[in-house]
Amino acid sequence: MDEGILGLVAAVVIGLALLGVLLFQSSAVYVETPSSGEVLANPARVAVGGLPEGTEVGVRLRDALGRVLAEKALAFRGSRAEGLLYFDLPTAPEGHLEVFSLSGGKTLVRVPVRFAGSRGIWVKVFFLDAGGKPFPAVRRIPATPRVATEAIRALLAGPTLPEERAGIWTAAPMGAKLRSLSITGGVADVTVSVPDPNAPVLELFAAQLRQTLLQFPTVSRVEVGFVGG
Repeated sequence: MDEGILGLVAAVVIGLALLGVLLFQSSAVYVETPSSGEVLANPARVAVGGLPEGTEVGVRLRDALGRVLAEKALAFRGSRAEGLLYFDLPTAPEGHLEVFSLSGGKTLVRVPVRFAGSRGIWVKVFFLDAGGKPFPAVRRIPATPRVATEAIRALLAGPTLPEERAGIWTAAPMGAKLRSLSITGGVADVTVSVPDPNAPVLELFAAQLRQTLLQFPTVSRVEVGFVGG
């Protein structure tokens, strides 16, 4: 057989093999939670498995009309990526969740979901602008007597992808978790566990916590504490 034809055949075989690898890698990605057809509460907890170490992915939630309700980068922990997704009101009870690559924007996996009928309530969470000043973002949280607690959890979930693209960021360290929150006599006492309680950036994070809690009429002063965790 002519060497040119052999070379062409070899190139085609190699190309098909590489395509098969890529397809296999994409198909290995799966959504652990929510499950297909699951009714989502707000916020929705999302976990994705089957990702190579260090892969950066985002998650996007759409309603039945294709409107984007939320879009956020997921944090990679161990062999999986996860995060909380606070989303806007859907136009229909059905929709889908899609996981995509942050580097190329390619959709890796998509699952159908449904939305609960609860409308929830709107609160502000304070992130930081490019100059380090407090920036209010709006989140819809579950209707609950513990509104302040849910607002802090929304703050800890971090900015959305569109907010990050606009220069909005948070001083909350990776892995920060709410330990306790109590409000007595107008004083909110909040404790958050962080990797390093002495990190200088926590001054900015404390300001975010204070601004977020001071929006509530029952809070006139905020005491912030950080513990190792």
